Amino acid sequence: MKAILFNRYAGPLVLLGALAAVTCLASTWYINRLQSDLARAGHHDVVRMEGANELQLRLRQLRFHTLMHAADPSVARMQLVNDDRRLVESALVAVSRECDHPDDRQLLENVARGYREYELSLGLDSAPGPPARSGDELIRWADAHPVRGLLDRCREFEDRQRSRMNASLERSEAQTTWAGRVLLGLGVIGALGGLLSGFATARGLTRRTAQLSIRVQAVQAQLDQEVGAMTVEGSQSLDELNEQLDRIVLRVRDVCQRLQEQERDLLRAEQLGAVGHLAAGVAHEIRNPLTGIKLLVEGAMRSDRPTPLAAEDLGVIHQEIVRIGRTVQGLLDFARAPQSDRRKHDLRSLIEEAVGIARSRADAKSVRLTLSIDSRPLPGCVDHDQVLSLLTNLLFNAVEAAPPGGEVRASGTQDANGKLTIMVTDSGPGIDPTIEGRLFTPFATTKVTGTGLGLSVARRIAEEHGGSLTAANRPEGGACFSLTLPAGSCDVQAVGRG
Repeated sequence: MKAILFNRYAGPLVLLGALAAVTCLASTWYINRLQSDLARAGHHDVVRMEGANELQLRLRQLRFHTLMHAADPSVARMQLVNDDRRLVESALVAVSRECDHPDDRQLLENVARGYREYELSLGLDSAPGPPARSGDELIRWADAHPVRGLLDRCREFEDRQRSRMNASLERSEAQTTWAGRVLLGLGVIGALGGLLSGFATARGLTRRTAQLSIRVQAVQAQLDQEVGAMTVEGSQSLDELNEQLDRIVLRVRDVCQRLQEQERDLLRAEQLGAVGHLAAGVAHEIRNPLTGIKLLVEGAMRSDRPTPLAAEDLGVIHQEIVRIGRTVQGLLDFARAPQSDRRKHDLRSLIEEAVGIARSRADAKSVRLTLSIDSRPLPGCVDHDQVLSLLTNLLFNAVEAAPPGGEVRASGTQDANGKLTIMVTDSGPGIDPTIEGRLFTPFATTKVTGTGLGLSVARRIAEEHGGSLTAANRPEGGACFSLTLPAGSCDVQAVGRG
């Protein structure tokens, strides 16, 4: 019951919670990824903008120091100019390293090209250095080497990075707003889902409790009719319903124990009846031949006119003794299986030998006994005596079941997998429906005489050989017994129960 309640009610809630948790985790991961991408992009924009500012500063500083060098062309002034040139080169390299957009790279290439031209126009690498200039010459020289174009390009590069950084900030704010709305929506949906699920669960449990209560009352009414009165009140909660179910389970357990005791008594009675039936059958099987032997011996022992035992009488005595021995051997075979000595045999010879044993009985009853087997060998690993006894038993039963003038047929085949099948069919009335279900059980027989052990022992022999023995009625009339044996080798001899 707990498993049913969990699967029906708690299970959907667990799935809903798991789905909500997965959704929240996925949303959090996605938002964090967006924020990380935006932060990385903003960092690059800031670095590029700082590089553009640094480049402008170094260009202005280079312009100032070159102007001072033009006024005072000393070695110290030249050293300052060279330092500024190196700083400008470093700033260009730093900005180029951070540029990944084609437009930015194109603009930065224009800046670098303009700087090269400006640097050449200064003539700083010419030797010897220029002489000191007067005020008017210095002004004309400064006007001839303007840096305003380079600074405009640097400011354009800086403005472009600033625009991108502002756009990144706007996207970050928009995505943050969107993420907040998504999380708020998930929270609202989760709360509503929890309320709806709780309501649905409570309603389902209430309906389930009501249905179980009705069923419990129906079970109580059934128990009242079958095993006695039992009081069950309508339940209002699962705890009360559980207590009532416990009481019913205890009552059913008591009833089951009583039924088991009755079944044991019936089984004991059936066993005693079977033993009595077996005793009667054995007594009948043994008494008849003993009666014939007794009459012949008493006739030979009479004092007034003794009748000598002729060869025919001795033959009858021997036949009856063999009959008694066969009955006793059947009981011994059922009680304790003989040791199995399996060897490789051609089952065709076993079938032919069994048919030869049963032929005299078939001829005495005017029953036609035919044999149909494959021309190729039927190799099998079997115990010769046990399988021969099994086949002989099936043929004897078939001859007894067939009417005078009827037919008994024995056949043997082997399929592509090597499995052997031996069939014994007859034209008799078929298997009695009253005994068909327990045909192979001990002491089951419809014969006036007999112990009912033959087919039980035969099936046990078949199963010990790894096969099976089945029986069925044929559509055209009569019965069919099928013995199947597996294909196998005799590399290891199988030994039966000793």
